[in-house]
Amino acid sequence: MPKWTHRRCLAMPHWRLPVSTILLVLTSCSGGQTGMSADSTMTIPPPLTADFDSIQTNIFTPICAGCHSGPNPAADLNLDAAHSYNDLVNVPSTEEPMLDRVKPGDPADSFLLIHLKNDGDGAPASDIPFVVQWITDGALPGSSSMPMGVESNTGDALQGSSQH
Repeated sequence: MPKWTHRRCLAMPHWRLPVSTILLVLTSCSGGQTGMSADSTMTIPPPLTADFDSIQTNIFTPICAGCHSGPNPAADLNLDAAHSYNDLVNVPSTEEPMLDRVKPGDPADSFLLIHLKNDGDGAPASDIPFVVQWITDGALPGSSSMPMGVESNTGDALQGSSQH
């Protein structure tokens, strides 16, 4: 029986077929163009960190907002970038009304973590420690979040600013 070496395996025709298929698929991913242009860029999110902007970019937007956005978001929780902070922090959970979705400084009593640990809904378990740390650190808003009390349709008018 011949000894199988790396060089011999690469020379086998059955190894070339998958490589050629992969190359065909990669070259066809040019968005309808005849080829990838030199200025084509692929957006890669920054590494996950324990702050709201990073959690929004790496977890809420790509994983959660598919179901939790739009006019009728699941569990009445909108996790798109414009609404997620205000829909999460200090807001009672619809599934466990005795718990807030996110209780700043208290990850054990934050329903978001219970949900992520039990269901995940696509978020890997390796993401959970970042959410725990963000909540432990006070669940501070990020630069992309709209803090509570800001009108979403005017962008800068404070709700009730004329009332005392």
